[in-house]
Amino acid sequence: MRAYVLIQTDGEKELVADEVREVPGVISADDVAGAYDVIAVAQSGSMRDLTEVVLPEIRRLPGVTRALPAPLL
Repeated sequence: MRAYVLIQTDGEKELVADEVREVPGVISADDVAGAYDVIAVAQSGSMRDLTEVVLPEIRRLPGVTRALPAPLL
């Protein structure tokens, strides 16, 4: 299961993609401008693993306020 993860932050920390890349299951992450602050690609064994393991780790990062998965079809 691969998914884009659309991440918003509180704006206090300018760039957080480096920290997102350290989360197990995250393949890549880039800081972007626009509605989201970081777009990451995550991979896991299942949607359940993505939502119960990978996303909570991303959401725990300092400054992260929202992380929305967009699974690839």
